Parts: sequence; structure tokens; C-alpha cells
Amino acid sequence: MKKSKIENACLATPRQELLLKAALLSGKEALDAWKKWQEKINWEEHLDQGSFRLLPLLYTNLHKHGLDDPVMGKLKGIYRNAWSKNQTLFHEMAKVIECLQNAGIKTILLKGASLSLLYYKNNGARPMADIDVLVPMKQARAACELLQKAGWASPVPLSELDLTFGHAIQLNNRFDKEFDLHWRPFNACPDEYEKDFWDGAIPVKMSNVNSLAPGPTDMLLHVIIHGMAWNPIPPIRWIADAITLINSRDFTIDWQRLISIAQKNHLNLRFKNGLQYLYDNFHPSIPPSVMESVLNLPVSYLEKIEYRFMIRNRDDESAGPYTAFCCHLCRFHRLNSGNINFPIGKFSGSLQWRMNASDNYDLFRKGLKLTANMFFSRPFQVRHR
Repeated sequence: MKKSKIENACLATPRQELLLKAALLSGKEALDAWKKWQEKINWEEHLDQGSFRLLPLLYTNLHKHGLDDPVMGKLKGIYRNAWSKNQTLFHEMAKVIECLQNAGIKTILLKGASLSLLYYKNNGARPMADIDVLVPMKQARAACELLQKAGWASPVPLSELDLTFGHAIQLNNRFDKEFDLHWRPFNACPDEYEKDFWDGAIPVKMSNVNSLAPGPTDMLLHVIIHGMAWNPIPPIRWIADAITLINSRDFTIDWQRLISIAQKNHLNLRFKNGLQYLYDNFHPSIPPSVMESVLNLPVSYLEKIEYRFMIRNRDDESAGPYTAFCCHLCRFHRLNSGNINFPIGKFSGSLQWRMNASDNYDLFRKGLKLTANMFFSRPFQVRHR
């Protein structure tokens, strides 16, 4: 298998890779990686946040290997702290889930909650700061209204909530707890896949409250696509999530369906590069024939533009107008299930939402400003989520 040569801010540095291997692999490979990682760090110095939140998982793996090392006491303390915080989070958020369900609103636990409960099977191994919950699009506005009455504030007035082009909203309560409400599984997700996502959901229980979780195949795609995007905190946890999910003995990935989903949703490049990175560096149980099929997936020009935008550090520079336009077009193309005969007016509405424009005149004005930024290096904000 040809080695992946992609380099971006979503993948682990050599030092982070050692940490991931020590936390995920077994036997001599894990212990050798642990020893090499130990030699490269100083516990008294700053550890990047992406690495720090892998330490509870590191502890569970080293403990399973019976490692006798003075630092295990420190790691145990970090693990216990993560376990305690997750227990509190699950208990508090279960009340929110129950509130939604009592109102007849179905829920799917996305990301960390489902991964922790079904795949890690250890409430301390994967630290979480919030809970992401998906509700049916037709019930999203009702869910927001219900949660606002329960003390969850939205930065966006409900009258401005755009269900057509948006996919999620962040809510906070007076205790500064965060709850991310989704009505699409991911950014620019087409309606056709949303239905399949719900149909494939499986049961999960959080603090004695029943909900749903994405099926393992959908969960893996969600982990890879969400992980292959720049984040100010190194997003390397997606690697641990994906390996834990793939190697699970309790769930089976439908590889052909996974490839089909990536193709239908025009996510070939992020999916291909993410899976190849996992295969090359962590040797998960992916059939070689599957990897051959994945590596042969066609990639469109728009996907390449979007990918370069998604993986780069956005603190370094603003996107040029051409790149930004191609990204918007790619996402709109995905949202419309690849239909190239989409209404121009609808695309204009999508651009207005992405660029926070009030109408076409405002869109034109901001487009000119964005072009000027290319020459004068002034920051200009567009919606990236």
C-alpha cells in the first residue's frame, strides 16, 4: 500500500503519533511507543490540548498492559478527573434528552457521547466538554423553543434560525454548559442521507435515559469527515475514535455502504485521505480490497478546493474569494445531492447565509470586500461550520 503523503493540521505530528500508538495499540508496539513518547516530553512543560485529552485513554491502555511506572499515578488522576466530569455531563444532559423526548422529539447522540457509551465502553477514556444531539429537521425549531424555555440560550434569535442551509446551533445555560443541537448529521448534508442516517440508528442509554446513536457505518463516516477539518485544538482525537470504532468486536462496518455514502455525498477526498492515514499508520482491521476501492474513488475539482480550505490553519490567512466561492459551491452541490440543475436563486440564498449577507446587494458588497481582502490582508469572516 502506498504511503500517504498528505500533510495537514488534522493529522498527528510525529510526537502525537507516538502518543496515539501508546494509547491505541497492543503489546510491544504500544509499550515501545510509550517509551519513545516519554523521552520526547517534559511533564513540567506545556502539553498541547489535543494530546492532553488523549491521556485518559493512554492510562486505560497502559493500565491494561500492567505498566509499572511512577507517572501512572499522574495519569490515573487525569483519568479519574475525566471520568468524574463525564459522569456529571451525562447526568445533566440526560435531563435535556428526556425533556426533548417527553415532547415527542426524537434524538440521536452524536460524536463523543455515543462513542464513549458504545465503543470505548469507559466513561473516563474520552473527555468531553459538551453533548451533540441530532433531532429531525422538522422538529428543530420546536426543539430550540423548548430548550430556550428550559434555560438554554441561543446566540441566534429563533426567527433567524436557518434550517435550509445551516446544520447546528450552539446553546448555553446559566452554568456555562454547552449543548449543540443538530438538525443535519454534518454540514451541507442532503435530505436523502439524513433519512438513511435516522433509519440506521441504533439504541443507546445515557444515565438511564434511552436515545439513539448513529449506526457504526454512519458513525465512522461522521468521525472521519468531522475530524478532517482544522480546529484550533489539534483535532487528533478523531484518530483514536476511528481506530476504536473500526476495531470494535461488537459492531461491524458495512464497508461497501460506507464507500457508497462517501460517493453519494461528494466526500470522497476527505474520506479517502482520512482512511488512508489510519490504514498506513495504525493498521486497523480494514480489508485491503476495501482500501483499493477507496483509493480509486474519483475526486472532483471542487472537492480538492474545499479540502485545501478545510485542512489549513485559518488563523494564518483568509481564504481568497475564488477559494471561498468554490467551497460554497461544493457544499451547495452536496446539499442538493449532486444535482447540477439547482435554482440560481437558491444558491444565492446559500451564499447570503454563508456570508451573513441580508440580501443580494449586501452579498455583492461583501463579495467586493472579500476580493479587497486578498490584496490588503484584512480578515473577513464567513461561516465555516
